[in-house]
Amino acid sequence: MKKYEWIPTSNAPELYPTEMVSSRITLEDGNSSYIPGSGINKNGWGNSGPFHSQGANLKAVPVKLAITWASYLENKFYQGSWDLPVARIKELFEKGTISWRNNLPSTYSEVRVGCAPGGVVVVWMYGDDQQIEIARFQAEETHIDLKVFVPGNPSLTEKEYFDIMESAPEAYENMKKNGIQYDIWDVYRKKYTWRTRIEIPNHSFERIRIDMFNGELETIFNGVDTQNEFKERGIPRLLSFAFENNKGIQTIFQVKYFDEEEVFNLFKQVDETKPIEIVLRMNEDLTNRNLILKQEEKEFPIRKIDLDNMWEYKN
Repeated sequence: MKKYEWIPTSNAPELYPTEMVSSRITLEDGNSSYIPGSGINKNGWGNSGPFHSQGANLKAVPVKLAITWASYLENKFYQGSWDLPVARIKELFEKGTISWRNNLPSTYSEVRVGCAPGGVVVVWMYGDDQQIEIARFQAEETHIDLKVFVPGNPSLTEKEYFDIMESAPEAYENMKKNGIQYDIWDVYRKKYTWRTRIEIPNHSFERIRIDMFNGELETIFNGVDTQNEFKERGIPRLLSFAFENNKGIQTIFQVKYFDEEEVFNLFKQVDETKPIEIVLRMNEDLTNRNLILKQEEKEFPIRKIDLDNMWEYKN
């Protein structure tokens, strides 16, 4: 039975805080692990969260997930238990990753569990700036006895426990203004066939990092022009282009972050059955910068971005 060096961690959307009440990850060899909790979690969808060193560095692959958590804005607790896609997990661990920083083989180092309103649970595997969704689950509402969960404060009421006006004011104000977007987590998971490209005279495309709204992450390097094929991807939340001129000077142009409403509306305007390109276009001297959503002969400028977020890369 093969074992790998990985840790479990959790995340929640920035504006929809949660707290892990209990967790158990059953491993293929019969041992188990847990997802650390550290109070309110609002570290961002798909991001790394709290982690603890748990026993041996090498662990068998996870085969089952059981969690209970609090969803603060809903004043609810959720729980669920599911079998994980073991064959897919083994395939990813066996394939591993390559670090773009030193070009050396590596592996997936984190299993990330995200919890969102409505009982949505998504599981990703992360390693070396690559992240892949491996499962989406649906939890059910449950009841938690606060006297057991918070034994040090037996008089604590649910109203007091779920009050985040002071601890997460941005989340509280967003809920008052916009309510809770229960369907957005599955909207994020919709994929389109697209790729990135540069049109900069006398510059080569060296690297691209793509952070997607669905929590996935992809870094392409080692011959981007040949490896950056059209494939199904989520809508980008961040793009970081690296390109080099004929003097060996490398430049980074980064979109951090796309305006969510604008970029989703642009993708709705194209034919989702046909491939799409996001093209970074500028002059050889790096002036007249534009970022374009392109499909065949149609071009849609992406306007709500910082075109000055560019710098020389020094390794």
